[in-house]
Formats: sequence, C-alpha cells, structure tokens
Amino acid sequence: MELFEIEGLYELTDTMKMISQVYPKEVKKFMQSEGNKLKRKTLELAKFNVGEETGNLFKGIKRGKVYKHRETGADSVRVYGGAPANHVHLIEYGHKMLDHNKKLVKNGRSFVNGYHIFKMAADEFESKYDKDCDKFADKIIKDLENR
Repeated sequence: MELFEIEGLYELTDTMKMISQVYPKEVKKFMQSEGNKLKRKTLELAKFNVGEETGNLFKGIKRGKVYKHRETGADSVRVYGGAPANHVHLIEYGHKMLDHNKKLVKNGRSFVNGYHIFKMAADEFESKYDKDCDKFADKIIKDLENR
C-alpha cells in the first residue's frame, strides 16, 4: 500500500507533538475530524471521477483510527479502501482486463487506467489541512494563555 505524506510540516509536527502531550484528547478529536474531512473529499472525488456506482466502492472508503506514526512519532490518521470494496486498488491504480478464462481481452483495451482518487484527494486536502492545523494550534495557545 502506498502512503501519501505531506512534506514541509516538521515545525507543525513538533508543535502537534507538544500539544498532544498536554491535550491528548483534543488532538485525537482534531485528527478524527480531519480524517472525516479527507474521507468526504475522497468520496466527492470518487463520485465525480468514477461517475457510476461500481460495486461497493463508495461504501468501502473509510477513515482509520488515530495512531502514532512509526518513524516520526506524529499523530496520524488515514483514509483507505476496504471491505466491502476490496477491489478499490484496481480502481485506484488500474488493472489488466481479463476474460472468463483468465486471459487478456483481445478485442478492445486490455488495460484499464486507474483514477488515482486517493492521491488527488490528498493533494487537494493538503492546503486545507495546513490552515486547520494553524487554527487548532492558535486555539490551544489561547487556552494555555488563559490559564
């Protein structure tokens, strides 16, 4: 599985680590809401680009739990495709078209291009995430100053 990371946010990641030590529940709630926003953006792009309901694609786009990233230790959340849409990787990256005998289709195109929905959603969501993190950090700083 390919992960999409937003680069250039090291200072923000350090600030979020500090805030997560002081306000762990607030950070978890914030990350869940950001994951929900990314999920909505992904669903919107899937409905626009794919256009038609292909099996259970829309039901299979989910937001995961908030977790600590293994390498950086930053709080993270991901949006992924899972059950009942176990074929989401085929729609995302493309696939070879096979007939009932598991052989390549001879007439027409034998490769179906992918839509790259998750990549486009991550790219479009990046700027909104930056703004939301700044607002969240400002809110926490105001709360700390008022104490």
